[in-house]
Amino acid sequence: MKDLSDRQKFIIKSLIEKGPLSIEDLSKLMNISKRTIDREVHEANKILKNYRCVITENESKYEIHGGNESLEEISKEIGPISYGSILSQEQRQIYMTLSMLLSKEPLKSTYFSYLFNVSEGTISMYLDKIEIWLKVRNLELIRKRGIGIKVEGTEIDKRKAVIELMYSYLPLDEMLMYVYGDKQDKFITEFFNNIFSSEIINTAKKLVKLINETVVKINDDNNYFALFLHVATAIYRYMQDESIKLNKEIVDDILSSEQFSFIYKVDEIMKEHGINLTDDELAYLAIHLNGKKYIYKKEGFIELGITLDDLSKELIEEVAKILKTEIKCDDKLIYGLSQHIETLIYRLSMGLQSRNTLIDQIKEYYGELFEAVNKACRLIFSKYNITVPAEEIGYITMHVGAAIERQKAEKRLKALVICPNGIGTAKILSEKLKSAFPEIDSIEIGSIRNKDDGKDYDIIISTVKLYEDEDSLDNVITVSPFLTSDDIRKIRDLIDKIGFNEDDNYLLPLKLNDISISGSESSITKYFDETLKNLNISKISADGLNELIDVIVDEISKINVMSDKDEIKELIKKREMMGNTVIPGTRIALLHTRSDKMIIPYIGIYRLSRPIKMRSIGFTHEEVDTILVMLARKKEDNTVLEMLGEISIALVENDDFKDALKYGNIDDVKNIIINVLKKY
Repeated sequence: MKDLSDRQKFIIKSLIEKGPLSIEDLSKLMNISKRTIDREVHEANKILKNYRCVITENESKYEIHGGNESLEEISKEIGPISYGSILSQEQRQIYMTLSMLLSKEPLKSTYFSYLFNVSEGTISMYLDKIEIWLKVRNLELIRKRGIGIKVEGTEIDKRKAVIELMYSYLPLDEMLMYVYGDKQDKFITEFFNNIFSSEIINTAKKLVKLINETVVKINDDNNYFALFLHVATAIYRYMQDESIKLNKEIVDDILSSEQFSFIYKVDEIMKEHGINLTDDELAYLAIHLNGKKYIYKKEGFIELGITLDDLSKELIEEVAKILKTEIKCDDKLIYGLSQHIETLIYRLSMGLQSRNTLIDQIKEYYGELFEAVNKACRLIFSKYNITVPAEEIGYITMHVGAAIERQKAEKRLKALVICPNGIGTAKILSEKLKSAFPEIDSIEIGSIRNKDDGKDYDIIISTVKLYEDEDSLDNVITVSPFLTSDDIRKIRDLIDKIGFNEDDNYLLPLKLNDISISGSESSITKYFDETLKNLNISKISADGLNELIDVIVDEISKINVMSDKDEIKELIKKREMMGNTVIPGTRIALLHTRSDKMIIPYIGIYRLSRPIKMRSIGFTHEEVDTILVMLARKKEDNTVLEMLGEISIALVENDDFKDALKYGNIDDVKNIIINVLKKY
């Protein structure tokens, strides 16, 4: 058995102990491709034949066959399998990072070298990658000879990193089955027990179940798993006397707010199990139990009107649209992005500056993607009057870029092999192709009669020339039955050409009919004729923000563009309590909301006879004398929303537009809006 790899030992032992396993289950369990499992099984069978045993595949399931005595002998010779030795490189790095994030003391690299049975040079390479990953999340990896390695940063940034990594370790469905108790896989159990401890994990499971049954009903699997992770981490850090620290105003606001009152029941449940969380910990838990729909402002936690998960999806969809590409919104991307956006909005609302020492490298490496994310952020966040700095654009770009790389890695080729020399030769050629090109996921053997089935395959590889004008065909190549090095180079060139090489452009093109083209002058006219017709500039007086909103909405209601002015007033006031509606240094503010009570979109400019003070960035206030009002329906046409977004961007970036709002006439404003939308 000494000639078996750790992976092969794991596969054999799993099949002996659990019986038949699907290829998909093994693939998920070991975090390796189905093709790699095929290769490992093939090699394992060379050893197993000495014991008169064999692993066979039937209906996409593997099963081990042999006498009971032989199987017992094999299991005994293999012995216990080291947990760390079967982890993929990514899982090892996740395990290392989690261990360092949760440890109070520095850890030794030799510990990880022993655990994973790899050299210290390999561990050093892992640490280089981990260091970059941490830096993007405002954390620093400290490596000191003779002392060890540790992670430095705020507790809140460490917690966010822990949660993000836990989502990355295995597919969510596997983790959920473990948390719900539906499946007790030995290696998943060992992972959680090693990171936290069996006692903490069992307590966290029990607490989350109680919270779900008696305090807050959690219908979403993703939110249930997130709560489990937050509770487990909170307990672990509580036992280390490491508590999270939040702004005192935030904590006081949450604990005194009726909408977060449920947290006191959670506190009772925790104390019944011997866990006395600090007020900061309870406040942090309350935010996540409430679906992360709230953003802190000095006036309190105000509902954003959209979950951070949905905001992340909206951002991804906009990036995909700009790039004319498909980006899969997987759990890892959405959770990582929503975590980052939550931190981003908190920093901006508190007037804190972002730092990103990698920004120049990100711009250079991602280029087009960075520009697309930048434009998407301007469009999406302008609806909430949030300007995202370049440093944060860089971080978001890395999240999206990593997701595109994952998506690209999942794409595999389907190939047809044509070899008139016989089925045996064709099979030999197929095996060589599998070894040389792991991105070819499916290889079928056909005859010359199948040559016109090209549309069903990404690539056709033949040992005879199939067409006279073969050079003009995109996916057909002729090779030797022996697959020479020159043949391998030619196939690699063809794969590069059709876009499956891992080093190729990360963009995955959509079908042409999936691409929507908008922004022409005719579409602008179609959507904005009526809106621009109602555009007006009015002079008004008001003694404060609430009176200002009442006066403006009363004026707008006279032109019959809304069905319930009281609801519109309430929505605008609720939105304005969030602050951040003043354009710094301009004396201009934006009032906006969306409601089903709007009949058509509305844009208007209101100039005050005397300025009023409104909340600006952080806790500052500025005098305002000009108000731009933009109102839309809740279920508004996407083109209208995007155009309103462009106007919001112009309000921040276009000095001519700002001047026209303050001093111009109605034609000046209309002309600039039309020019802004023409560029769009």
